[in-house]
Amino acid sequence: MSNKGEKETRIYIYIEDVVSVAWNKDRGTVLKRLRGKKSRQKLADEIAARGGECSHQNLKKLEYGESESVSLKVLEAICTALEISVNNFLSTVEVTN
Repeated sequence: MSNKGEKETRIYIYIEDVVSVAWNKDRGTVLKRLRGKKSRQKLADEIAARGGECSHQNLKKLEYGESESVSLKVLEAICTALEISVNNFLSTVEVTN
């Protein structure tokens, strides 16, 4: 919370300017939960069918939090295959004007 009279500065970055997303065990847990009962291999196949690239081994590393980062391109491919928004894995701020 800001004190009365203090200004809050926010910086916004266009998603197109982002190359990779920091990854951790919490985000891995979210990925595993969103994948549900679908096998990692099936998800990898669905990603490939949509023109993306992410092996089931890479999905496992992401789910176990063994990766420090993931490229935005791979994350977008995963999200497309799961039919979810990349916002599930990003810290976002909503602004209403």
